[in-house]
Amino acid sequence: MNVSIHCPVSLTPAPDGWWVQHTSPDGSKFQSRIVAWAVVTTGNSSDDEGMSTTVQPVFVEHGHLWTVSEWYGAMGTDCDVVVVEP
Repeated sequence: MNVSIHCPVSLTPAPDGWWVQHTSPDGSKFQSRIVAWAVVTTGNSSDDEGMSTTVQPVFVEHGHLWTVSEWYGAMGTDCDVVVVEP
């Protein structure tokens, strides 16, 4: 299977109570509910055995589903995202 970097390759539902907290460049903060966890490709591994992956939250904001990689790609890395445990 060919996949792109930052591509979700697997999803699992998140239990209730998990959130991400966003901090915008001006310091304002807001939260979005985590609805799933995704295995996301992060790049080629150093030993040529395939893609590296990480687990990222999938959250709802602005009427869309986002992973952290997608959020940073669209909003920039100045808009920090932190997972808030229940």
